[in-house]
Amino acid sequence: MEVATTTAKYKTALVANRTAYIGNVEYDGIVYGDAIFKSPENKFDVFTKERMIEVSVNDGDSVVKLESYADRLLIFKKNKLELVNISQEIEFLEGIFVHKGVSNPAATCKTDFGIAWVNTQGCYLYDGERVNNLLEKKGRQIIKESDWFDHVTGSNAAGPKNPMIGYVSKKRQLIVVDDYTTIGTGRIFLYDMVTQSWVTSYHGTFLSGALTNFVTGWNGDL
Repeated sequence: MEVATTTAKYKTALVANRTAYIGNVEYDGIVYGDAIFKSPENKFDVFTKERMIEVSVNDGDSVVKLESYADRLLIFKKNKLELVNISQEIEFLEGIFVHKGVSNPAATCKTDFGIAWVNTQGCYLYDGERVNNLLEKKGRQIIKESDWFDHVTGSNAAGPKNPMIGYVSKKRQLIVVDDYTTIGTGRIFLYDMVTQSWVTSYHGTFLSGALTNFVTGWNGDL
């Protein structure tokens, strides 16, 4: 495949089914904040406008993070989640989930149960079939809305919080930190994927300062 040399900058990317996907793209100086570009198979550095995926065109929302699971592309925008089937050459939209977006790239993570993410509305898991609200269990709320709001939003005068999430694979646990910037208190909520239960911590469990995103090491430790 021969294409004219161009410049593509992007804020999030992943490789799935031997294809590279990039989101929130600046292409030849034009910003396509709500679009996804995909490469040809096994050509992970070739992107053209002809292979641009526009699920929701000019919706005023921008792509924050891309994830993939079970032949599905999860497009996380600030206000919603778009679920796209990528099992075939032609992708198609399977669902749009309003209020299921994320504020920052560190608010999603991959687990052996599916893709988990966090926002001010709750903590969720896509298991390949449906989006599950982890604040509920068997139709019953197990974390009060006020407690969750206080953890991930609070009444901080410095502005809204930016919660982030990580997965402890050896213990099958999710860690939700209240904020990765200096306005955070270092408090966490911990979710056990096996028992489907939550534990909360005191402030200062993590350093109350600027934090990086979670990283999984070579030995599987978070």
